[in-house]
Amino acid sequence: MAAKSGKRNTLTFSSPADWWGAMWRDGLPTGNGTVGASVYGGAGDETILVNHSHLIWQGNAGVLPDVSDKLASTRKQIEFGDYGRAERILSDALITKGYRPMPALPLPLCDVKVHQEFDRPVKDYYRSVNMETGEVTVSYKDGMTRYERKLFVSRANDLLVYEISRMGPKNIDMRFSVDLHDRTNVRTPVSVSKLPELPASKYEKYFMYFAARNDTARDFGLVARISIFGGSSECDLHGVRVTGAEKILIVMKPFVESGRDREWKELRTQLAANKLTYEKLLKEHAALHSKLFEATALDLGGDEDTDSMECELHHCAHDGDVSPALMAKLWAYGRYLFVCSTSENGRVMRPYGLWCGDYKAVDGYSNAAGTLQQLYAHAPGGGLADSLLPIFDEYETVLDELKKNATRLYNCRGIMIPAVNAPGSGLLGSVDPAVVHTTWIAGSIGSLMYDYYLFTQDAKFLKTRALPFMREVALFYEEFFKVKLDGKFESSPSMSIGNTPLGATPDNRDLGVAKNGAIDFAVARDLLAALVAGAEEAKLYKNEIEKWKTMLTRIPNPVVSDDGTVKEYLDERLFDRFDSGSVNMLYGVYPGHSDAFRDPELYKAYVATARKREASGIRRHTAETLTRLAAIFARLGEGNDALDALETAVCAFAGGNGVLSKTAFNGMGVGEQDFWATYGLSGNLGLTAAIQEMLVQSEPERLRILPALPNDWTKGSCEGAATRFGGSVDLVWDVSRRMGTTVRIKSRKARSIEVVVPAGTPKVKGVKDYDPETHSFRLDLPAGKPVSIAF
Repeated sequence: MAAKSGKRNTLTFSSPADWWGAMWRDGLPTGNGTVGASVYGGAGDETILVNHSHLIWQGNAGVLPDVSDKLASTRKQIEFGDYGRAERILSDALITKGYRPMPALPLPLCDVKVHQEFDRPVKDYYRSVNMETGEVTVSYKDGMTRYERKLFVSRANDLLVYEISRMGPKNIDMRFSVDLHDRTNVRTPVSVSKLPELPASKYEKYFMYFAARNDTARDFGLVARISIFGGSSECDLHGVRVTGAEKILIVMKPFVESGRDREWKELRTQLAANKLTYEKLLKEHAALHSKLFEATALDLGGDEDTDSMECELHHCAHDGDVSPALMAKLWAYGRYLFVCSTSENGRVMRPYGLWCGDYKAVDGYSNAAGTLQQLYAHAPGGGLADSLLPIFDEYETVLDELKKNATRLYNCRGIMIPAVNAPGSGLLGSVDPAVVHTTWIAGSIGSLMYDYYLFTQDAKFLKTRALPFMREVALFYEEFFKVKLDGKFESSPSMSIGNTPLGATPDNRDLGVAKNGAIDFAVARDLLAALVAGAEEAKLYKNEIEKWKTMLTRIPNPVVSDDGTVKEYLDERLFDRFDSGSVNMLYGVYPGHSDAFRDPELYKAYVATARKREASGIRRHTAETLTRLAAIFARLGEGNDALDALETAVCAFAGGNGVLSKTAFNGMGVGEQDFWATYGLSGNLGLTAAIQEMLVQSEPERLRILPALPNDWTKGSCEGAATRFGGSVDLVWDVSRRMGTTVRIKSRKARSIEVVVPAGTPKVKGVKDYDPETHSFRLDLPAGKPVSIAF
């Protein structure tokens, strides 16, 4: 039942990076979760950008002052309807007391350069990325000689391994150097960055050294060892020149937050002792990389012998359609980018992954108001649940500071996670009113922790980490929400980042505060429901469970407007702005777990809202919001709508290397237009998550098979999809030949689940209690043994 690999998991391009002035944006990425490399692909002049997840700069923290005495004034102005005055009260109080934090940004580590002379222009060029091994290859012919350059970043030992070989009569003549990353990338749309201090490059016959200093007065850099087979090498102040070689192996190791002299000496000794070949180093690495990448596999049909990615993406932009085969490749590409950017013991993934080439990257910091969640949304269902652990580690490490946010901003116990953290801290990382007034994030992280438990069935994690964390979130809700006369909660102040409602000000300008955001209540409902279920199962907090159940009854239900759409703000004085691109009012559908599909009227309202949001916000959408809309449509069972949103995202935002930029740049009238085209990976990873939701959806006691299969996806297979009942699902379908669908379900523990198949299914083989009206049945799963069904 396995999906095919080979060419399906190799992306081939017919041209090098060509984003003028910022070539790194079109580079082919590889990485091991800590060290990343982006290969530009030039034949005559090659650049390899090297980055490290721990290398950050330009952040600023501080001591968060107590401004909670201003909360009453904020709420009072909101009640008066003076949102303009309300939005500045807490922010101005923080500024007055000297609190001006700045989130830290990624700092590019260095550029490795390769120069080669040719007798005539090269031909038969291609560059590719093998997603199964993490290898990036650049290949071309000079006359009768083919040159091939291959690079990967070892997951086993943090080495960058680079091999250059040739087939033909000519030998290899090349110059190698290493320098500070491209200095022109100090420019951003709004500012010019400083550069790292004291950059220095040093060369020996078989070694290259580089170092510079960040704004904490600590050095970072790289040491490279050059091994040549045949030929000779010599060095000067500008690099190492190799002539007459048959093959070259370069092994590189970066360092951060250290001293250059010590690192240069120690890494030279370490690299000199390495006697392993490229093949042995690759085998050691690929065993770790492929285990993660291949945990889940997907095949949507189509011919393996496809055009280059540029041609395929060009056809998409021209026709507006994305073939099933290309969509499956993009699904795999999202997994690849994620695997290369994360590790179980690494840092939390940033929006740029490990491939930031700007010195002051726009939106380069971690943002937990939706982007962080989108980067990781696909992971549990894709068999990569352990990649969530760095998120939990990071927030649990700064729990005391999260409590300070709650106390010093809102005079509440419990914890408050800001959208942006101050560097090395859990404290509020920005005084932007929209950030200050966003209070739902801790609830979404708590729900993610419970999801981790469901997928892994790790009872110890539930008892010792998830439930204590979720309890702190519930404590914040208990004191932050106020009970109105009707017995329901009120959330004030409130902010649904990405949208300011109509009616907030006479001129409808953007604001950073409102009241009763639908996302506040959807997140709280999910968190409290999970907390009750988890506490009852773990037999903990018995004296508090009834309190949490009562809080659940106080959460107001979604409100449907006269036009049949779900309101983003429950405040009757505020009206929805549909041209914003915001999808936050749909959180209860996805990534939350609303029961909307059981309420016909609310279901209709959610579908109408999603469709109107997609159409009305077409000029304000990003790749992130469009792919999130696709996942929302999938949860609602609207497969064709989901596919339409994904195709729009690919056609409007795909760059030359297949990365979906956050904002659009082609002037085609789709998406938020930005000549700078903000880089980001949330669109790619959102696409991966949405496709998974289209094929398999699960709850602790329910499994939906092909819940949102588009008409165009007539055949395919999916292997290793993980579920919230601690199991896995393999499926193969072929409706083009009426061969039906075969499903294999396996659970770690013995349990009974409800299985839901596509509407219109007349019968399920081997199932006696199948109900064609609800298209569902009960299935008893033994522990550790697969059960197969067909329909």
